Amino acid sequence: MKYLISKYPMGSFKGQKSPGKYMCEYLHENLKVMAKAISKDMTFLGIIFSSTLEVGTGKSVLTTQIGEAWTEIVNEMYGSNIPFNVDNIVWRPKDLIDRSFHVPKYSCIILDEWEDSGYWSELGMTLRQFFRKCRQLNLFMLCIIPNWFQLPLSYAVSRSAFAIDVKFGDGFSRGHFDFYGFNNKKDLYIKGKKFHNYYVAKPNFFGNFTDGYGVDEVEYRKRKLEDMEKWDKDEDKGVKSLPVIRKEAKAEILKKLLPLISEKNNRKIMAALGISEPTFYEWIKVETISNNPPVPLIPNPLTTIINKPK
Repeated sequence: MKYLISKYPMGSFKGQKSPGKYMCEYLHENLKVMAKAISKDMTFLGIIFSSTLEVGTGKSVLTTQIGEAWTEIVNEMYGSNIPFNVDNIVWRPKDLIDRSFHVPKYSCIILDEWEDSGYWSELGMTLRQFFRKCRQLNLFMLCIIPNWFQLPLSYAVSRSAFAIDVKFGDGFSRGHFDFYGFNNKKDLYIKGKKFHNYYVAKPNFFGNFTDGYGVDEVEYRKRKLEDMEKWDKDEDKGVKSLPVIRKEAKAEILKKLLPLISEKNNRKIMAALGISEPTFYEWIKVETISNNPPVPLIPNPLTTIINKPK
């Protein structure tokens, strides 16, 4: 189906065959359902990831298109004039809460993907603060992450309304996604987390999307570059964020617990430190390499290769 007919008349972009921009009809209908419900004191969180764990699948492109379509829907539904542009995007979890208080009710805010050693701890802490402080703002938030199974369970299962897997098609073709509603994404996370298996649950539907950001691409890339440069300067100055400091403290505690590592104790240690299974095994690996004699390792189930069923 086509949306934003007046914004994108014929000739707006290459290959356009009719006014407007294309969106999967099922995806658009789900946005309308949530837009109707958000007025009932609701806040929605959607998670966008890639099951191939690859960059360049088009996560940011689809997410900004969703934000653009969402904004048109709520403006028409409530007679509002809510804007959607690069100001609706942040690249650091710590910026999410501040931006939430500077956008109108029912706005879409996007937390774009970024990479850092303290990524998951800062993301988890920020999401907790967001739902504690900003839930009453009635926002539609989209969070782009690199790995679905590393998202804390409470947000993957309980807090998020849906999840979208953006992935390559044959020959690394872009423009493909799977949509998981509340129950399907719960099954995917709970049944698939142990082995990072993306084939244990079926999506509610799958669809395609076209190229083209839902915001000004030049301004988007400019802001993203500015954020990266700012982060590089902070790292050069040796500035440590609170999540990084916490991570280092946890790693130091784990080092002292190495003699207790066993099949019986490892789950308790993970829970006590509040770290994920992949993080636990990675830290153990690093510490045991430098030990002499090394501490026996527990086989890591996450290294199991999962093949797509024929």
